[in-house]
Amino acid sequence: MGNIYSFKAIKKASLSQQIEKDIKNAIASRIYKPLEKLPSERDLMGQFNVSRATIREALTSLQSSGLIFVKRGVNAGAYVAEINPNPITENFQNLIKFGLINFVHLIEARLYIEPEAARIAAICRTDKDIEMLNELLEKAEANIKTSGKEARLINIRFHVEIAKVTQNPIIIFISESITQVYSTVIVEMTQTKLSKADVTKNINAHRYILDSIIENNEKGAFERTKNHILGLYHLYRRIIPKISQKDIKEFESRLRDFNYREKTS
Repeated sequence: MGNIYSFKAIKKASLSQQIEKDIKNAIASRIYKPLEKLPSERDLMGQFNVSRATIREALTSLQSSGLIFVKRGVNAGAYVAEINPNPITENFQNLIKFGLINFVHLIEARLYIEPEAARIAAICRTDKDIEMLNELLEKAEANIKTSGKEARLINIRFHVEIAKVTQNPIIIFISESITQVYSTVIVEMTQTKLSKADVTKNINAHRYILDSIIENNEKGAFERTKNHILGLYHLYRRIIPKISQKDIKEFESRLRDFNYREKTS
């Protein structure tokens, strides 16, 4: 008796999905470049020979994925978006809302990415990079007296700017997304729990990292970034409520496994 396995019927992609795919290909092929306007809905209806509802469904999906944005009023229409980490950030935020990731996961992700980014930055940084990083820290320091929150938000950007020095778009996008989520969650949760001295200490930690980058000290940049993040973990662990003890134990077990335990004197 022969094999009685039956293949499932192949479903034809919906018209809106095919239109979405065609527009994606046009954007990827640079037929339509960032900030360039796409054809109007009426023009697209004529080109694809479909209804306005079908075109709008395709455009809505493209907008949700961050590939286009829609303007209203003067110069209204759909435009090609500049590539940014917002869709990744939104996914991270949704994971937090549904309780699938938390502070411990964010810290661990930073440990895997930021020390290595700092090490690479120490190798390939330019004078312009150094100037930009220094200006960022000076701006954070200038805001300590007037707004501790603003100083922290500026200071958190330090690691994103280091990621940009690597010139690796994947590292940059991931760092941007984690930082946006991290700053939203952590700063709001601890806004009244950190003193100006705490904020100053964190900015100074970035100063030490920058010193290593200036000196082309890749090992120092890596170690100082790692120890800085671990220091933040121990600080926030004490003041953030409702951190799962199970998550903490699992995280600290992985720290031992990967030799990331904070050095003690």
